[in-house]
Amino acid sequence: KQSWAFNPDLPKQAFDQEKARKLLDDAGWKPGADGVREKDGKRLEFLNSTTAGNHVREQAQQLLQQTWGDIGAKMSIKNLPPAVMWGDYWNLSQFDTTMVGIDFMVGPDPDATQYFASTGIVAKGGAGNNTTQYANPDVDKLLAEGAATVDVEKRRAAYMKMQELTRKDLPFLPIFQYAMVQGVKGKLEGFTPNVNVQENCWNASTWFWAS
Repeated sequence: KQSWAFNPDLPKQAFDQEKARKLLDDAGWKPGADGVREKDGKRLEFLNSTTAGNHVREQAQQLLQQTWGDIGAKMSIKNLPPAVMWGDYWNLSQFDTTMVGIDFMVGPDPDATQYFASTGIVAKGGAGNNTTQYANPDVDKLLAEGAATVDVEKRRAAYMKMQELTRKDLPFLPIFQYAMVQGVKGKLEGFTPNVNVQENCWNASTWFWAS
């Protein structure tokens, strides 16, 4: 929300298991003998992975596994050591689903081409971080438009529309956000927290020590 390109009018996510069950029922996914839904001989099940030993994510996985099970979907867990998780398994999209942490911006610029453009799919020869292999030609066009100009209003219009499309397609779903608490000495000026980055030294070039 701190970004100047944030779209505040996107539909809000809602936790509604009854609606989820109805959507699955209407789509023809019926509970099997063990409670796991099936359709045309295929079970509704998937694998989820994250970094082994990351207790916050592992606890979140347990909750997700339970809530998926409540609507008739089986989520199995296969966590991996960092050296394996962040190798080809992640970079070449060899996973089924994952729970990871993502920051879209190095600084205040909202360009997220490396995450959403089809040119960022490494598994298909691209260069970027689009490990979900998300591909939407309209999103590609809007990202290119936003990156091709320095006009803030034109960029904002492109990114606002891009967010509408990615919110509809939902290549990934935010689950939770870490609360980062940091302290600074009283004489440090220019320090500005920013939820869009992992470290709050994103604007360190503007810091100064008050006399």
